[in-house]
Amino acid sequence: MTSEKQQNFCQETEKPSSLYIRVLVVVLAFSALMRFRNLDTESFWLDELTTLSAISQGSWRSTMEGWLSMVGMGTWLMYYWKVLVGDSDFALRSLSAICGVLLVLVVSEFTRKIHDEKAAIIASSMISISHLAILYSQEFRPYMFTTLFIWSSFYLIRLDRKLRPFEILFCIILLSFSYLVHYLAGLAIVLGLLTDFTLRVVNHIKNEEKHQNGWKYSVFNFIKSKGGQTLQVSVSIAFLAYFMLDKMIYDSSNTGHSMWINDVPKRPVVSLFDYFFAFDTRGYFTDIAEFMWYFVLATPVILLIHRFMFKKKGVLEEAEWFVWLVGGGTMLIVVIYSLQVRNLWVSRYFVFSMPAWYMLFGLGISRIIDIIQFKDIESNFNPKFDVSKIIAITFSAIFVLYSTTWLVEDFNYYEKNGRSDFKGMSIWLDDNVDGNQDDVFIVSQPYSRYWDLYLDRMGSDVEIDVDSDWGDVTSGQVTSILDDEPTEVIHIRGHRLSMWDYDSLTLVLKSNYELVESVDFIEGQIDVYHRI
Repeated sequence: MTSEKQQNFCQETEKPSSLYIRVLVVVLAFSALMRFRNLDTESFWLDELTTLSAISQGSWRSTMEGWLSMVGMGTWLMYYWKVLVGDSDFALRSLSAICGVLLVLVVSEFTRKIHDEKAAIIASSMISISHLAILYSQEFRPYMFTTLFIWSSFYLIRLDRKLRPFEILFCIILLSFSYLVHYLAGLAIVLGLLTDFTLRVVNHIKNEEKHQNGWKYSVFNFIKSKGGQTLQVSVSIAFLAYFMLDKMIYDSSNTGHSMWINDVPKRPVVSLFDYFFAFDTRGYFTDIAEFMWYFVLATPVILLIHRFMFKKKGVLEEAEWFVWLVGGGTMLIVVIYSLQVRNLWVSRYFVFSMPAWYMLFGLGISRIIDIIQFKDIESNFNPKFDVSKIIAITFSAIFVLYSTTWLVEDFNYYEKNGRSDFKGMSIWLDDNVDGNQDDVFIVSQPYSRYWDLYLDRMGSDVEIDVDSDWGDVTSGQVTSILDDEPTEVIHIRGHRLSMWDYDSLTLVLKSNYELVESVDFIEGQIDVYHRI
């Protein structure tokens, strides 16, 4: 490679082209549109309302108590977000939406730094329309900002240059925070740090063999290098993991945390990719998710062919090592743990490692474009018109348009089990229940707080009996109805209708009350009884 070509190649790697910048701006604008679109249209579902209940306890300390997932650092941040922006559905969910857009930027720049602009365009475009990424960018839960923190840190850690002291501190703070949010976030962090450290150690040993200066000099030299900085971050997280070990063991052994989790799917990766890609239509030959799994299995072959044609790096310097081990490693460990110990396979738990898969898609497709063109990036560099980037943009545009059509026209937020219209039921109660409730008794399944969180924010005076439980209507509530003989009894049910024994209340009230009205909602129902 001539010095002029080397200079061009370095410019391509370090300084983004004007075409890339323009495409990235369009991708980010589209990402914002899809994440803020209908942000407050659908109701909070049960888990979001549980989060809102946790941060409505009056102090940041109260928000962090009683959580199985580590120490509730996610709710700590969301508590202060509520203080800052208010408690409307749009304001609360905007935290995830903003972080979802920023994550697209991080994925794009990360992929560009470790490979090229074609891969960055493809990876950022695919994650911009990702079903899973958009879904959790529109929920008031800790998944999206935690993923952003993790991959912002990984971006710095994987840079070739040494980090400044404040950047090292930045990585330690963000990764420590994320580690304390969820144990699957901790798994992604451990795999990322371990992979980066191992690759740097191997490359260092390989380079030091040429110098033959002794092992002490080699260790000292490594500590002064970027690998030594990764070691600093790793040791910090290791100390945190040690002090949190008892809490992690308690969480993992608590049946209440995993008893609701289903068995591992027969084809875990294909099932996960169904959540990744924003289309659910099966084609003539195979499902898109299945095809992308075959593509992932083929990426080592694509890498070998690409290296044979355009070898520029040592084999351990290839970008795929990091993304394979973070994305695939997380999946493998969760599947093995679920099969051998207890079920842990939940699609949303893979949000923390999700960017690795999209980077892998971008890397693989970018290499295929190079192979088809028979051109290396150094000879294909043209700031005015780059055919390979035009191909990448065209592929991304087709992928995004197809996915957008499915999301806009076919996707239904409430189709997922448990997505209940608590908002609609609360509005109905506020409109139909008189302010004077002396002769009206409202009983709920499950807890009354899931409706109260909407009623309180609406300024409603409607009161639901606070003795509601997670299971059937309690005997105390039935006794109160029979003893007090209210003129009207309202029975509201939400979350999953199939969970509750609907006939129990009707049988108890049958001799004294008649059902005068039933109102159906999405995964919800309101029955109104009048005393005979």
